Amino acid sequence: MNIGITGGTGFIGHAVQRALTSQGDGVTLFSRREGKGRRLFSLTQPLNVSGCDGVVHLAGESIIGLWTKEKRQRILASRIEGTRRLVEGIAASKSTERPRVLVSASAIGFYGNTGERITDEDSPAGSGFLAEVAQSWEKEAVKAEAYGVRVVRLRIGFVLGRDGGAMKLIKPVFRAGLGGCLGSGRQWMSCIEVDDLASMVLECLHNEAISGPMNAVMPEPVTNAEFTKATARAAHRPALFPAPAFALRLMLGDLSHLMLDSQRIIPERFQGLSFPYQYGNVSTAMAEVFR
Repeated sequence: MNIGITGGTGFIGHAVQRALTSQGDGVTLFSRREGKGRRLFSLTQPLNVSGCDGVVHLAGESIIGLWTKEKRQRILASRIEGTRRLVEGIAASKSTERPRVLVSASAIGFYGNTGERITDEDSPAGSGFLAEVAQSWEKEAVKAEAYGVRVVRLRIGFVLGRDGGAMKLIKPVFRAGLGGCLGSGRQWMSCIEVDDLASMVLECLHNEAISGPMNAVMPEPVTNAEFTKATARAAHRPALFPAPAFALRLMLGDLSHLMLDSQRIIPERFQGLSFPYQYGNVSTAMAEVFR
């Protein structure tokens, strides 16, 4: 297959590129700058997706950073407008050159703060800013189905990897022996290692039986305390410096929800496919992250 990727130069995008090329798929990158092997990705005009057998849509403003009014607008607009331009490009393509499948990134933030409740793909949408962003994002992606495209909404958990993402910020803290639990440490986290995530993307592209929402997370969620313990063990350092919830809220404002909300999400549909995790739990993933 020839696969188009938006956001292909990011942390997740690089992993997806490696996975695609390793199994012989071609890759076309969509970028803000056109160039060799690249097509223009713009929030103001339809994407040229002609000749792409499938599209992986990863592009969007990073959620890291203080959620000012302007930051919130960029987070939301980048996802809604980017996905809208992608679907417009699909609609404008000749039916014989149209992608057969769209794997569109979303997030487990779709479910909001789940508390102690175990949550799968059939669970209802939640509330809050990230939930609203994910729901709006998915609503735009689903519109591609009107043009005969199989749409997979990949609800991605907390991504672990050596070379980027949030772990790029977390690793130095734990290596310095300054890590600790966030808030009470009892909130649930649902993680996925980046190479497993890339394999999930490929499974969604090639398995024609897959459509709709798919939770891209490990089989077993962990509490933040368990996550902290596994990270400290992999870093060979103690974790003695907890960050109180009130301090996180004071310093980070609404961004603190990203660290303090509970997300107890399970990958019911990937488990039904017997997906072969390479890193099926946080401990094995952290050993790779700190290798």
